[in-house]
Amino acid sequence: MTPLQNAHRYRGIGTYVLGLARRLSTQSEVPIEFWGWSGDGAFEAPPPHRSLQLRRFPAPQYRGAWLFAQLAMKRRNSMSTVRAVHVTDPDALTTLRGRHLLATVYDLIPLREGVNVRQPITWVGYRSYLHALRGVKTIFAISQQTADDVVDLLGVPPARIVVAPPGIDLPTGHDQSTSEGRPYFLFLGGPNPNKNLSVLLDAMAICTELPEELRIAGHWLPQQVAALGKELEARGLRDRARFMGFVPGVDLPSLMRRATALVVPSRLEGFGLPVGEGLAAGAAVVHSRIPVLEETSAGSALTFDPNSAEELAGSLRRASGDQHINRDLRARGRQRAKNLTWDAAVERTLAAYRALGRTEPSHGSQTT
Repeated sequence: MTPLQNAHRYRGIGTYVLGLARRLSTQSEVPIEFWGWSGDGAFEAPPPHRSLQLRRFPAPQYRGAWLFAQLAMKRRNSMSTVRAVHVTDPDALTTLRGRHLLATVYDLIPLREGVNVRQPITWVGYRSYLHALRGVKTIFAISQQTADDVVDLLGVPPARIVVAPPGIDLPTGHDQSTSEGRPYFLFLGGPNPNKNLSVLLDAMAICTELPEELRIAGHWLPQQVAALGKELEARGLRDRARFMGFVPGVDLPSLMRRATALVVPSRLEGFGLPVGEGLAAGAAVVHSRIPVLEETSAGSALTFDPNSAEELAGSLRRASGDQHINRDLRARGRQRAKNLTWDAAVERTLAAYRALGRTEPSHGSQTT
C-alpha cells in the first residue's frame, strides 16, 4: 500500500491501489495482510485482514527512491509469514526469498521511449524493475495495451498476465457550483513527455479567438513549473494559461465538470485514468486518438491525432463553440462511465490469489 504514502499518491497509481484495496478489504474469503508505512495515510482493513506497517525512514521522493523502497520490502518480508506478495509499487518490486511474487504493471512507457542513461540512478533503478518483473509469477496489467507491451517488450508469456482494469468511482452527491470567471480548458497530469502537453500549448496558440484559458493541474517540481513558465512565454500564452498545482481528488469532479473540456493529449498511456474520471464527472472530454484511450471512452469523446496541433485546435473549437456537441458529449460520457466498474479487477485479482491458495498448504495470510 506504499503508493498511497509516497510520490505515487499524486498519480493514477495511487488511485488504482486505493480503489482495488478498498474492494479487496470488503471480502472475507481470502485474508490479506496489507503492507505499508506507519503513520499518516496507513491503510486499515477490518478482520480477517490485518496490516504490517513499517516505520518510515528518510528516503528521496523521486530519484533513488527505488533503492529505499526495495530495502523496505525485504524488511517487511522478513517480518511476515505470508506465502505470496502482491507488489503494487513499481519502485518496490524486488525478488523476495520464499514468496510467490505478484505485481501490478501500470505501463512500460519508459522502456518504449528509452530511459535516459545520463541519469544513472534512475536508469539502474528501472533496469532492476524490469529484471524483477520477468521473474514475477503473476502480472496484473491495468489495460490490454499494457499486457501487450509486457509480452512484446519483455517476452513474458501471456499465460502469466492478468488484465485487471481500474474502475471509476462515480461522484456522489450533486454539485451545485457553477462556473465563475473565465471559461477554461483543463489539463491534468505531469510534465512527462508522454503526456504531450506541448501539442495542447500549440493548439491554444492557434485558437487565439477562443475565450477559454488553459488550466494545468498536477504535482510538479519547482524547476518543472519554472520551465513551463518559459514555454508559456515563448508561445505568447502567459495570459491564456496558468498552473494550478496539485488538486485533491475531492475537488476534481467539479473542476472537470465546470471546464469547457477536459483535454488528454497523451501519446502513450497505460490506461488514461483522467479520461474515465472526466466521463464520470460529466465533463466534455477531448483526447488523443490512441487505442488505450479510445477503449476507455468508447466513442463518448472528441478525438484527435496526438501529433497534430491543428486537429486538436479544431476539437477545442467544437467543444467551445457548439453547445449541442458539448452537451451530447457530457451525457454520453456519464452513460459510458457506468460501465467502467471495478468488478473485473477484483474478480481476477481474487482468482489469482485463490489459485496460489490451492497450490500450497496454508501458512497464514495468503496475499499482501
